Amino acid sequence: MNSREKFLSVMWMEDGDYASVEIPKVEFGYWAGTIRRWFGEGLQQVEPVPAKISDGIAIMANKNIYSEMEKAGDVNVQPVFSLDQYLTKFPVDYSPMFAHEIIEKTETHIIYKDEYGVVNKNDVNITSLPMELDHPVKDWKSWNEYKQRYSPESIKKRLPPDWKNLTERLKDRDFPIRLGGTNGGFLGFPRQIMGLTTYMIMLHDDPALIDDICETFLNFLLEYYGTIAADVKIDCLLIWEDMAGKMGSLISPAHFRQFLTPRYKAMVSFAKNTGIDIIITDSDGYVEDIIPLIIETGVTGMYPFERAAGNDLLRIRKNFPDFQLIGGIDKRALFAGSTNEKIDLELSIVKELLKGGRYIPHIDHFVSQDCTWGNFSYYRRKLNEIIDGFRK
Repeated sequence: MNSREKFLSVMWMEDGDYASVEIPKVEFGYWAGTIRRWFGEGLQQVEPVPAKISDGIAIMANKNIYSEMEKAGDVNVQPVFSLDQYLTKFPVDYSPMFAHEIIEKTETHIIYKDEYGVVNKNDVNITSLPMELDHPVKDWKSWNEYKQRYSPESIKKRLPPDWKNLTERLKDRDFPIRLGGTNGGFLGFPRQIMGLTTYMIMLHDDPALIDDICETFLNFLLEYYGTIAADVKIDCLLIWEDMAGKMGSLISPAHFRQFLTPRYKAMVSFAKNTGIDIIITDSDGYVEDIIPLIIETGVTGMYPFERAAGNDLLRIRKNFPDFQLIGGIDKRALFAGSTNEKIDLELSIVKELLKGGRYIPHIDHFVSQDCTWGNFSYYRRKLNEIIDGFRK
């Protein structure tokens, strides 16, 4: 099977149905600084990481569909471990497409306004996530101005250039494609344009504003995604939220059902009508209390499952046997100073999860510079062995 066939086979695998399934061997991606570190620790360099890509920029573990709109793809780690292509994001742009503006730049830091109109501060080499200083949407007035940039007429400008050739090239692909990414959700988007504090206050003070943002974004997504799906066969729809922390969901079940549930159901209906039967929600943090709410909407799976936040994948599999699981391996087990025994312990649950079906294991998030090449190599070879022998 190719990478696409493996992904589709395992996502609908039944317990014990081993004959028709191959588990893909995948990773989500790596920080550029990680790849550079590994070159110095024994990773053979196929191609250098381009100088324009700073250490804090991601290298995806999949093919790059259109380089001008997406992150770079890995060519160095994949061949060492015969890895499959990861679930590739179709290039989308949820922003109002503001021009980037540098407000201040010193020897140590940079302050800039991004394509969403968010003012950020970061170190000058962009080696970390930014500190958000200001957000464009604060009230009805600012939202009514902002939402004008999400008209149906804006959609054509958001599509990759050379559309016809691109869509023709993707018809015979050997890798899976997802539709949906960062900020493409109904908590994720309003939080991005308002900031978490304003978003949480408005849930209480002006829920009608949150409702209008969610409904406007839903209608925009349905039009946008419909345009893409008319020409590209999509394998998975992803709803991006990052709606939890270590202590659980950022919003109550009542708020979830009020603001997210109706939009999730609309997205699920769209997906099924478009021939997409794998629908994943992306959220960090402790998510076990969110899963029942997500299942109510018709969403079929979730990613990631951060062990550091207290998620127990065996418990999740027992409680939700048909739910699709992706990820769930803690990169901290690969940090400098770790041992093979600690890595073995981290991987000890994988075989049982694979036997239950609908599970693709890999490290959650991008592999960080804290992870040594030696530890990653041991982990990846061990995981490959588990995948090859999970039927036994």
